[in-house]
Parts: sequence; structure tokens; C-alpha cells
Amino acid sequence: MPFQPKIDLRQLNSFVTIADMGSFSRASEKLFVAQPALSRQIRLMEEALNVEVFVRHGRGVVLTAAGELLYEKAQTMFQDLERTQADVSAIAGEVTGQLTLGMLPTAAHTFSGGIIEEFRRRYPQVTLAIKSAMSGTLQQMVSQHRVDLAITYNHGKLKHLHYTPLIEERFYLVSPPETEVAGRSELTLDEVLELPLVMPEEKHGLRELMEKEAIKRHKKLDLALEVNAWPLMTDLVRRGLGYTILSFASVHELVQRQEVVAIPIHSPEINRSLAIVTPKDLPPSIAAIKLAETIMNQVTLQVDDGIWKGRPLFRNNALDNLTAASTPSKDED
Repeated sequence: MPFQPKIDLRQLNSFVTIADMGSFSRASEKLFVAQPALSRQIRLMEEALNVEVFVRHGRGVVLTAAGELLYEKAQTMFQDLERTQADVSAIAGEVTGQLTLGMLPTAAHTFSGGIIEEFRRRYPQVTLAIKSAMSGTLQQMVSQHRVDLAITYNHGKLKHLHYTPLIEERFYLVSPPETEVAGRSELTLDEVLELPLVMPEEKHGLRELMEKEAIKRHKKLDLALEVNAWPLMTDLVRRGLGYTILSFASVHELVQRQEVVAIPIHSPEINRSLAIVTPKDLPPSIAAIKLAETIMNQVTLQVDDGIWKGRPLFRNNALDNLTAASTPSKDED
């Protein structure tokens, strides 16, 4: 049987680095490997695969179709190796690894600080990164394994994702302090829809929700300004340029400083559910499970402290369900 050359981890690491840097010379500097040696590694790997992985051009390289597939597989493999190393280390009592947590912009400001502080204190050997994006984008990033777990609106119910219910939170009208409605204890939704609102663009979940509620009442949103950046939304309200609709947790600190007022909406109440989203095709690492535990703990603390006006949705066995949901059943084998 003829000898079949094989690729190794060093070649794969060099390949991924070249693809990320876009050139052999920049990859050579990053890896501290001479460029001729780097070229030889890739040549041997291409011979083993019997396919070219790069197209060379004057300014560097780009991946071929085969190279794109190899890049995707290599990234997954390195992530699996990293997770395996972290999980084995966890048996000795040390939780290690790298995690990326996806957060909604409106939840990130108040909530993520507490998560990071507690997680860093309890698990200092884990490198934690935070990515902020809209709910749909976060769910896509989880499905692509670009984010390990995310806190998103509990909608979509994509089959390849697992949703662990987290909290149901109530929406409030956020008003400048000195307005006619600022002194009210609550407002009806009909009253809210008469006010000039600072809202995100149409594809945003909050905007879609309010548009639907307005249509039910044969009304149209009175848009004072259309803004996607959450800090700018609240700043414009603070300046008296309109009102907006957010959860209490999103503006807790501004309310404490008396820069805005948050008034509950009723008749009907407007609520949204948040969930921890994880991929079904990849069991969570020990570090990811510990992060989910930290998130749930922070939700409980912030509800108890009155920072988050809402109702926790998770149960005592939520972490067990998260782990089980990521284990393929016999029918899926």
C-alpha cells in the first residue's frame, strides 16, 4: 500500500494564520517562522491533500474553495482541542479556556458588568470576551460557533439552537424628568402611542413589537427620531428630544441619577422574554456551563435588588437541561 502523506497541527496552524493575515510574510512575522519554511509547510500540506488551498497574487493570498472548507474545519478542530484541554483541566478543579459571550446592547450596559466581575473573580483562568449585537445577529453567531453562548430575545426558536429561558422583563416608558407624564405612576399603551418616540430602525425587535401594537389599535408610531445606538437613544431622551421604551434594567443607573424617569406601561403590559442561547451541535464546555450559572446568579441578584424589574424563568435544573440539550440523541447519530 503506497505511503499517504498526512497533515499535522503545525501545518494547520500555519495555514490558518496565513489565511487570517492574508499573506505569507505577515504570517511569518507573527509565527516567528522563516517564510521559506512556512511555504514548505503549506506545499507539503497541499501535496497531502492533493489540492491548492491558496491563490497567490501580488498583495498576498486568498483562499481557494478547498481552502475555505479547510479553514472552516480547522477552526472547528482548534476550538474542539481548546475545549477538550479546558475540560480535562477542570477535572483537577481549575476552569480554563476562552469564551465569547454575546449580549444585547440594551442589556450589556448594566448587566454584563456584574457578569464579568463575578466570573473573573471565580474563574480567573478563563479568558472572557463580550460581543454586542442585535438578537438575530447573536443567534446566527452562536449557530456559527463564533459566540459560545448569548443572551437574546427568546424568539426565532431555530432548531439548531437551544434556548434556556432566563427572564421575562417589563417595558417602561423612558421620559425626561420634567414632562407632564414624568410624575405618573403608570401609563396606558394608548397614552404611550400618542407621544413622540425615539426608536430603533424597523428591523429591530423592539420597533417591530411596538409597530404591531400600534397597528392593533389602528394607530401609527409618532417617530421623533430613529436611532440604533442605545446610549444615543437614552441621551436624546435625557435632552428632552422625545421618549423611548426600554426595560427598567436598561436605564437603572440613569433613573438613579434622576436623568430620566421610567414609567410602567399597562393596559396591556408589554413584556419580552430573554434566554441563554447555545448551539445544539456542540456540548457546552465546563467554562460555558459556569458562565451560564453566573448569568443566572446575576439575574437573581439584580431582580432581588430591584435593578431588573422582571420574573426569572429558569428552574433549578436549567443547567442540566442545557447540557442535555447539546447531546445528540440516538436518532440524530
